[in-house]
Amino acid sequence: MATHPRTQPPVIIVGGGLSGLSAAAYLSRAGHAVTLFEKASTPGGRARTRERNGFFFNQGAHALRLHEAGERVLSELGVSYSGSQPQPSGFSVLADGKVHPLPARAASLLKVPFLAPAAKEELMRVFGRVKHLNAEELQGRSLQEWLEEQVQHPQVRQFLLASARTSTYTHAPDLLSAGLTLSLLNSQGVLYLDGGWQTLVDGLRQKAQEAGARLITQARVKAIEVAGEKYRVRLEDDSRHEASAVLLATDPETASALVADGTHEALSRWAAQAIPAYVACLDIALRRLPRAENLVTYGMDRPLYYSVHSASAHLAPEGSALVHLMKYLRPGEAAEPEATQQELEGLIDLLQPGWRAEVVEQFFLPHMIASNAIVQARFGGLSGRPGPVVPGLPNLYIAGDWVGPEGEKADASFASARSAARLIIAQRSSRQSASLVSSSDVID
Repeated sequence: MATHPRTQPPVIIVGGGLSGLSAAAYLSRAGHAVTLFEKASTPGGRARTRERNGFFFNQGAHALRLHEAGERVLSELGVSYSGSQPQPSGFSVLADGKVHPLPARAASLLKVPFLAPAAKEELMRVFGRVKHLNAEELQGRSLQEWLEEQVQHPQVRQFLLASARTSTYTHAPDLLSAGLTLSLLNSQGVLYLDGGWQTLVDGLRQKAQEAGARLITQARVKAIEVAGEKYRVRLEDDSRHEASAVLLATDPETASALVADGTHEALSRWAAQAIPAYVACLDIALRRLPRAENLVTYGMDRPLYYSVHSASAHLAPEGSALVHLMKYLRPGEAAEPEATQQELEGLIDLLQPGWRAEVVEQFFLPHMIASNAIVQARFGGLSGRPGPVVPGLPNLYIAGDWVGPEGEKADASFASARSAARLIIAQRSSRQSASLVSSSDVID
């Protein structure tokens, strides 16, 4: 007799961030029993948003890329959201301790007074070349190598490095794939979300649960035990849960530690190769913005970023503002909370003098993971990332911002979740078909 997907042991998903929730929605909508274990009290991971006094605090500055994997997955799953693109004005750069106005369009860079004439000319040439580059051919080249070979003027290098930090949240040009970085220069913009990214978390959770997925919070997984081609998932309370397939929607270190006591060759290698990207974030809610014209600032010679996302999206009460300040940290750079907070406060002093009198609330995260793994050139860039299949362990998969050949940060989370879910669905369908054939043989 054939086994119906709902009567088999469930697919168990470990981790309730964007990857885990997306995969749960895909699998349950396809008719498969799904149980998701999340160690925290609420799902969402770094996509969670805190609401305070009418302000919506994401964990640092968040933006959804247009026409990329995240947008496609949310559309396929029917998750609704709203938001706006950044305002086309209010841009500036910080160089030599001074703030310089910056046009929103690349074509207007020739009018920027702080750039040397030679820098303006080269920058326009570089932008022209980037539009026609084959990003795939540059996945295995570091951004640092590409800049040293292709860019002469120091100001142009600074400008491109600032752009790379902003788009990837990574301050490691010697590691970062040039192919990834330059492809992002050609991206079609971003969206700031009304109500923060919690709207995506809530929407994904709703879609998964409506389709029958079980989401269990405050349930820390202790180990994945192999039982033939099936698995037992052991929780911290030592309860065991049988699974027909397991998806590890976690960071690489956790994924490795859960399987075979951290000795599985591929998982342990992936964990060892992964270098996280860290940032320091200072988010400040203001009753009003002292200088409403200052909306976005990029650090040219310092790895800093400032933005007022509430100027575009509903993240603050009418007339108020939510300001994001970030410092991009080098791999291995020690967290210095007091000095870093002072540095970020110094930046907002330049841009919004008098801001301290307008503070409603603020949150400081001195050492936050922005990405679980920098997209490294030495491993082939995007195409060199692992998964979703775990070699040697049938029906065990991974998903997250460090997995698969598509996208980076949230887009990689969404894309790898969809890929893993499709593989699981195909595998279970294949087994069901084999069971039907076997049953018909017996009947004959």
